[in-house]
Amino acid sequence: MQLEKYEKIFGETAKLGGNITVPETIVGLCISVILAMFIYYIYKKTYSGVLYSKNFNMTLVFTSLVVTVIMMAISGSLALSLGMVGALSIIRFRTAIKDPKDVTFLFWAITIGVANGVHLYRLSIISSLFIGALMVLFSKNIGISHPFLISLKFTKLDEQKVDAICKKYCKKYHVRNRTLSDDGGDFTVEVIVKKDNQSELLKELKKIEGVKKVMMFSHTGELSD
Repeated sequence: MQLEKYEKIFGETAKLGGNITVPETIVGLCISVILAMFIYYIYKKTYSGVLYSKNFNMTLVFTSLVVTVIMMAISGSLALSLGMVGALSIIRFRTAIKDPKDVTFLFWAITIGVANGVHLYRLSIISSLFIGALMVLFSKNIGISHPFLISLKFTKLDEQKVDAICKKYCKKYHVRNRTLSDDGGDFTVEVIVKKDNQSELLKELKKIEGVKKVMMFSHTGELSD
């Protein structure tokens, strides 16, 4: 009797979340794991910030799995769906996301979980491959010139020399900030550098009399000195 009881619970004909069988549950979770690891790889491959967060990347994987389980649980039950919406409405995501691109990956992971939870495997697989290819393509910065911020720390500064050097090595430039103090100051200029001229630009600026330090920042927070 006990054996028959467990067979009814765990057998292939057992129903979970309305009309979902145990094999369907396992298949859905396995596909979610595979696609979530694909997201993990794409995130790591295309990350361009300063501090890579493995914890956030792992969160993407488990988010896909959790959402898959939720969708399986509420599928086929209107009452359970409404109750789940009410329960999830009290959850607040309070962790600050520094890079807007991270939001895209988070929604991607959720979308994969939703699609796999309702057995739209073809949709989740094709869309993941398409999105992943676009992420890799755009991460290579093909044909795009990005602005940089150059900060000069100085005891004295000839701005005309800075202007002449920027004209030589930059497509565009614009002064963003001037700060003066008793022992010197800071001078910040936004530039779009000509191809492969970053090092020459920094070296020329460092040679200006009175300049103590030159720093170049990208808008992602990356720094070269």
